[in-house]
Amino acid sequence: MNWLRNSRSARVLADLTATGRPLTHDDLDATLATSGADTRTVDYLRGLLTAYDVLPERDELSVRIERHLARVSARHPDHALLLRSYVRWSLLPRARRHQRVRGGGFKHRVRWAYTRINLATAFLADASANGLGPRKITQGEVDAWLAVNPGTRYEVRDFVVWAYRRGHTHELLVPHRPKAEPVGLDEDSHWDLLHQCLTDTGLPLDVRAAGAILLLFGQHLTRIAALTIDSLTVDEKGATLTLDRTPIPLPESLADLLTEVSTTKPTTGWAANTARDWLFPGHLPGRHLSATVPSRRLAGHDIPNRPARTTALVALAQDLPPAILGPMLGLHPITAAQWRRRAATDWTAYLHARQRALEAGNGP
Repeated sequence: MNWLRNSRSARVLADLTATGRPLTHDDLDATLATSGADTRTVDYLRGLLTAYDVLPERDELSVRIERHLARVSARHPDHALLLRSYVRWSLLPRARRHQRVRGGGFKHRVRWAYTRINLATAFLADASANGLGPRKITQGEVDAWLAVNPGTRYEVRDFVVWAYRRGHTHELLVPHRPKAEPVGLDEDSHWDLLHQCLTDTGLPLDVRAAGAILLLFGQHLTRIAALTIDSLTVDEKGATLTLDRTPIPLPESLADLLTEVSTTKPTTGWAANTARDWLFPGHLPGRHLSATVPSRRLAGHDIPNRPARTTALVALAQDLPPAILGPMLGLHPITAAQWRRRAATDWTAYLHARQRALEAGNGP
């Protein structure tokens, strides 16, 4: 009753049903475009109606990307054809495939696509302002454009590579964005944090569960937040957790913790907010928790996300070959091989250390 009286999404629903027509996704899209309704209000209403089968499921990722493409194309009509080809034949299929195969955060995939569309547009627009069409862009122009803001503009590499392969530009080089070598935790701190997550009942239940999966399996928080209840299987043989394709047997303490999470009723929102499909349900109807929430909560309890993930993956890669590590954790084969190389015993570092010790006169 409070929702009907006070919610903006309820008022939007009342306006739509007053027309007497069956409600559709297009009606909600039109409301968003013409009435000035807040995006979050319409998204909440859409999620609620979809979760309870009033509206059919639809590919929201594709809709968002196509909508953004239309907005950008309207502002830059001279580049609309090339941008449309890039999005529809390269970016959009990959976004769908990554979402389907890897799962993870919906918002992350949307931002990933928006960033590439925006940078491709800026790259073409700046070249056009200098009197250059795509085929007249030289490496010098690329280097000068990257130098303005290299921290973000490296992502234009995706568009530049695609454009060259399709014959729209000459071969141009955009380096991969430099990445710092990941830094992990020391072994004692890592296992102390894992023990705390498994045993400390003073921590919130969701923090313990997300932290344990992070510290033991090195999963991205986007994938942890998107785990479904079906990914946890409990039978007479024990409990397993499926992160990608391989069910992973769980130690009893973690199995008990995740079982408790899966059977605990959400403490926020009201019953219609979330269909119980997610291990970490969010406040939006039918949606899982946003990855920013466990990230903030883990940081609030001194569990560092990236160092914890690095240490967990290095520990696993020391014992498992990439062919097993990849399907178990949902890592790309190249990524799995990179973690294996990071974890491999490297005697070169030891030899350098011994040489420095000898030169300093600290050892025989």
